[in-house]
Order: sequence, then structure tokens, then C-alpha cells
Amino acid sequence: MNVKRMYGIFFLVYFTLGVFEAYFGLYIPLFFYEILAVNRNNLAFIQFFGYLSLIITPLVAYIFDAHIKSERNHKIFVFLCVILLYSCFSIFLINKSILLLYGIFLGVYFLSRMFIRTIMSKIFLTLSVESPKIKHHMILIVNGARGVSFLLVSLFFDFIIKNVYSLPQWESFFMIGWMLMLPLLSIVLFLRNNTIFSDQSPKNSNNDIESKKIKNKSQKRVSWFVIFLYIAFFLASSDLIFLSLVSSWVLTRYNEFSLRIFFSLYYVISIFALLGYYFASRIAKRVSNIFLLFIFCCIYLFWLILLPFSNFPMFLVIQCGLAFAGYIANYMYVSIAQTISVKTRYKTFMYQILLTCQSIANIVFTPIGTSLSIFIGLEMLIFLSSILLAFSCGIQLILVLVNKIKQIKEFN
Repeated sequence: MNVKRMYGIFFLVYFTLGVFEAYFGLYIPLFFYEILAVNRNNLAFIQFFGYLSLIITPLVAYIFDAHIKSERNHKIFVFLCVILLYSCFSIFLINKSILLLYGIFLGVYFLSRMFIRTIMSKIFLTLSVESPKIKHHMILIVNGARGVSFLLVSLFFDFIIKNVYSLPQWESFFMIGWMLMLPLLSIVLFLRNNTIFSDQSPKNSNNDIESKKIKNKSQKRVSWFVIFLYIAFFLASSDLIFLSLVSSWVLTRYNEFSLRIFFSLYYVISIFALLGYYFASRIAKRVSNIFLLFIFCCIYLFWLILLPFSNFPMFLVIQCGLAFAGYIANYMYVSIAQTISVKTRYKTFMYQILLTCQSIANIVFTPIGTSLSIFIGLEMLIFLSSILLAFSCGIQLILVLVNKIKQIKEFN
């Protein structure tokens, strides 16, 4: 497999998924909260069921690991996902005021993204076994693509929507989003000659037999670490309780001009996120990953506490700080998850299991934040998130101290 070609494919795929993330994370919530002013309890209900599709990600990963081997079957699954996304986006464009249609679109989006990401994760894990350098490059490319997609969408928003309350302009903006999906069609061509999945069997079986005794001794210890780390990262993802409300908050707390600046400069925030990943890739091999996760979660907490008290210029600075620290923390968790999962029989399945903490966080925190926003302001939601993140940092500190004594290599 040509690794450079795979880099380009990863960029293309995650650029397109990043476009969806921008719409679902920044623009569609603003559209529903402020432009259509929908019932937020109903929206929370729809969000909950839309996010539920994330739960079956590990099951899908297991099926791909254990039963789906051929290139043809992978292409079929991806092609069906693309068709589903196009169809649901088209239906959503017809009548955006019907929340049920949005819920179906949301559920199909997460389901389709799950299939696509599972296949890409399988490639990522297979290639990263060959070289840690590939692993770090892949993580950087994936998140670099995300930054580019956010920049492009924000430019289209600024160009098309001159009046944020104009429904016809929003119609055009959503149509642009539909058109930006077109590159995703080319993903059906990305596998050739079964060069990625043709050899999944472990090498050096004699060495593996000898190493099983050592692995069994440390397996229980690693398992306990993974459980507590999983809980800690779930709590660290509690910022989802207010993230979908940020765009609406900027519009109501500041003004429309500030909102446009925020969207226009979101690529700068994405650049800080990318810098965070680059910085993480440089230091991840030198310093304990669990220690770095703890440090940057604490830095994230510091910025988060300042957020409710900021004026607009400070708000932009804080957003950059949150992006930088948050994405380093995310990098460390993904790196630990990758290190643990590649040593198991079903790598993709274990990797997706470890990432379900973010899926569950989406299911729990996003609808709760939407419902609570009826009664309390976003400042209070940020305060609640800060408390949960503080608990997460406490758990991570214990793990860091124990790891310093036990020296568990998966967390270094």
C-alpha cells in the first residue's frame, strides 16, 4: 500500500466529515435555537435518539474485524453510507422545520460516519503497527483536514449569509453543505488489490507464545487502568453539555457582528487545534502519555473557568487555548487507546470500545445541555462542566501517581 496515497485519502475523507461536523456543531444548532426558535425539549429528545446510533460502533467494529475481510464488502458498506447521507441531507433540505426529519438525518449521519470511521480506523490501526511515525502522521492529517473544512465552511457562511435571520440565505448555505459532500463519493475507490487487510495475522508467533505469560501478568493491572481512564475521559468530555450552544451564546451575549468574526476566525481556532496535535506528536514519544493527558486537561480546565467572565476578544483567545489544550489531551487518549488496542486480537473492536466514552458523553451531555438551557444560562452549564472536568483531573492524577510506581508501558 502506498502510504502517501493513504494520507491523501484520509485527508479527503476527514475533510468531508469535518464539513458535517461544522454544520452539526456550529451552524445547525444556531439555526434551530435562534432562527427557527424550536422547542428545546423536543430538540433534546431528537438529539438523544440521534446520538444513540453511536452506541453500536464497537459492534460494527467487531463485525468488520471478525467477519468482513474483502475489499468489495468494504466498498459496498461505504457506498451505502454515502447514498444514505445524500438522501437524508436532501430530505432535510426540503423541510428543515420538522425536527423528526432532522433527527433521522442526525441518526443516519452518525451511523454512516460510524461505518466510514470504522473502516478508516481499521486502516489506521493496521498501518500504525508498521511504524509509530505513520500513527502520528495520520492523527495530524485527520485533524488538519478538519481545520481546513471548518475554514471553508466559515468562508461560505460569511459570503452567503448577509443577514443571519434570512431563511432564503440559510437555504443557500445548506445547499452548499450538500454540495461539499461530493468528494465523499470518491471513497468507494480507495481500496485496491486487498493490500491493507490481506494479512492480519500476527507475526513471530514463537515470540508471541513466550510473551503471553508476561502479558497475562500485567493484563489485570492494565484493565483497571483502562476502566478508570475511560471514566476520566468521559467526565472530561462533559464540555459537550454546552458546546452546541456556543454559537447561539455568541449571538445573544455579544452581537451578530461578533458571531461573524467568530465564524470567520474559526479556522484560527482550528489552526491552534492542529498546532496542539503537532506539539503532542513531538512530545508524545518522550513523556508519559497519561501524564500529558492530565496536564493538558488541567490547562483546559483553567481556560474553561475563565470562559464565562470573558469579553469577546478574550473569548476568542480562550477558544484558541481550549482548542490547543483540548486536542493535545484528545491526542494522548487516542494514542493510549491505539497502543492498547493493537495488542489485542480484534484491534478495531477494542479501539472503538475505548472511544465509546465520547459517544456516551454525546448521548448524555448534549441533550441535557439543550434542555437545561431553557432554565439556566450557558455560564452555569460551563460551571457544571468545570466541576465534572475537575473530577476527571482528580482521577487522572491518581493514575499518574500509580503509573509512576508501576511503570505500565501502555501509558508511557
